[in-house]
Amino acid sequence: MIGHYVRRFFTSLSRRPPSPADEIWAESLVSPAAYALFARLSNTDRRHLVQSARIVAAELPAETDRVWVQAALLHDVGKFDAHLDVLGRVAATVAATVVGNTRSRGWAGSPRWRGPLGTYQCHDVIGAVEIRAVGGPEEAAVWSELHHHPDQFADATIPPAVLRVLDAADH
Repeated sequence: MIGHYVRRFFTSLSRRPPSPADEIWAESLVSPAAYALFARLSNTDRRHLVQSARIVAAELPAETDRVWVQAALLHDVGKFDAHLDVLGRVAATVAATVVGNTRSRGWAGSPRWRGPLGTYQCHDVIGAVEIRAVGGPEEAAVWSELHHHPDQFADATIPPAVLRVLDAADH
């Protein structure tokens, strides 16, 4: 897990946007309203989401699996609401590790620095609400809610083989 965070930190330092081809591909996958959720994210988040979606597309190539590619593309859209930069996200992750995820999630909506840290920890639920609000695929909302909770995978409505691909693509 630490290796994942270290890799993510160093890749997040780049401000390079996704390639124009990646942006066009992402826009072709989802509705205009769902794409608007994706498009408002930072370059780092959009690059990560496109990479995740491309991995899922390669692993689940059947047209019937397109919804899972959409889920990979949208699962982190709730991060926008925290309005945190790279160091703020590091602080949120460290805080959740120190005080516990449940407590840090409870900070969402709090004044000053705790609010954004808590909101970041709640990006899974926030993203699910936003995906549903724009009429995005329910599967994408479910994956957004689940993607940081592997302890809940056994009870998920997403097929286990698909969950493994989505989870691997996110790391």
